[in-house]
Amino acid sequence: MIRFLLTIAFLTILQCQQVFAQDEQLSKKQMIYDIDCLVEKINYSHPNPYYYRNKEEWTHYLDSLKKELPENLSPFGFWRQIDKILVFMNDAHTRSYPTQFYKKYVKEGGLFFPFSIENKKGSYGVKKNYSDQTAIDSISRIVAVNGIPIEKVVQTLKLQSSKELDFLDEKYVTASFPYYLWRVYDWTAPYAIDFLDKNGKTDRMEVQGVLSTALAEKKSEAKEETCMFTILNDSTALLTIKDFDSEKRSYFKKFYKTSFKKIEKLKIKNIIIDVRNHDGGDARYGEDLGRYFADKPFRTSSKTLWKVTPEFKKNFSAMYIPKIMRWAKFTYGINKHTKAIWSTKDNELAVVEHKLIKPKKSSLKHKRNVFVLIDNYTFSAGSMFAAMVKDYQLGTLVGQPTANLSSFYADPMMWYALPYSKFTFQVSTSLDVRPSGIIDTESILPDIEIEDNEDALQKTMELIQQKR
Repeated sequence: MIRFLLTIAFLTILQCQQVFAQDEQLSKKQMIYDIDCLVEKINYSHPNPYYYRNKEEWTHYLDSLKKELPENLSPFGFWRQIDKILVFMNDAHTRSYPTQFYKKYVKEGGLFFPFSIENKKGSYGVKKNYSDQTAIDSISRIVAVNGIPIEKVVQTLKLQSSKELDFLDEKYVTASFPYYLWRVYDWTAPYAIDFLDKNGKTDRMEVQGVLSTALAEKKSEAKEETCMFTILNDSTALLTIKDFDSEKRSYFKKFYKTSFKKIEKLKIKNIIIDVRNHDGGDARYGEDLGRYFADKPFRTSSKTLWKVTPEFKKNFSAMYIPKIMRWAKFTYGINKHTKAIWSTKDNELAVVEHKLIKPKKSSLKHKRNVFVLIDNYTFSAGSMFAAMVKDYQLGTLVGQPTANLSSFYADPMMWYALPYSKFTFQVSTSLDVRPSGIIDTESILPDIEIEDNEDALQKTMELIQQKR
């Protein structure tokens, strides 16, 4: 599934981004000042900005980038430099968005590259053709785009893909190739493609661009629910959960309760929980779900480290403490997070050790087979849910590695605007350590890994059939 429109749908929600006059040039002096402010705010708010890159690497990278800046640059051109800095940091939750530029480009009828690509055993071919240009289907291997070798194009795009691991950057860049080409290059249609055809003959063609609507997947007119429950057969139920964010916690709790009542009533033995394409959210919603199928105490993370600043306290209380209760300071000691945060000195790290959560008694009565479907787009709190299942052996993970490191910086609650460009960016304020307490450099790996052309649900149904 192409991630292009899903990415943009998320970006359009972020209305807080201030709009800069898009034709007004920024001077080199203004850009350097904004870059210095960006780094200052990250250092101020982030628990450990030098975790993925040490300070020397940061300094060298920033010095080189500043020297290479032209005397003047368009706002979008400068945003690309800001984006490269945040991607270099390698923290998927500290980021900025090109929302204003994308919306303007689409509104003016801007065209996008007409196909996505895929890596086929070290060479790149066409993944999906979004145009009516049938000649594109004759491409066997892409050699170059606009005279630049395809390998170099992909490497350049990956410099502005904000995933934490190289294979994830590769996945996102190739699947959303039209979006990333627009995001990184100032190219306009037609595009020159050097390629090998089905017979291995070298050739060149020009391809026209397509409107953003051509890249959109056809949606059902009915609104898709965040959570869906489906009976697949007399012994198997499917719970599909798209995120832990777009509804209130009470919505999720009600869904879990209703679903497991049906599971009990129908004596379902196999439970499949689908968190593919999961956009993340509040990890507590995953804990609420875990209580219904866990056969032992569990937790979604072993500990959380928060960077405490006065501004962070204000944002945290606004998000998690009811307004009517914020005057009562004694209530800040009830919750483990607020207790740790408000007892920590400003500009230091608050550490929250997470206790094990007990499963519901009903989950211990009947032994069930639990399968959790994951993929390269299972992000943030969705990835934490997968880690919980993995580390406590609460079920079998089927699919592909998740879209986060197993322990990662998260909770981007601090938003800042740069002085001259007015670009906004968000900074991670916490470190979530996976349930096992291990901090490694891998994402959550499935117990049963499938290929790109396989379907995790179908694979799981085959596994269930084999166990009968």
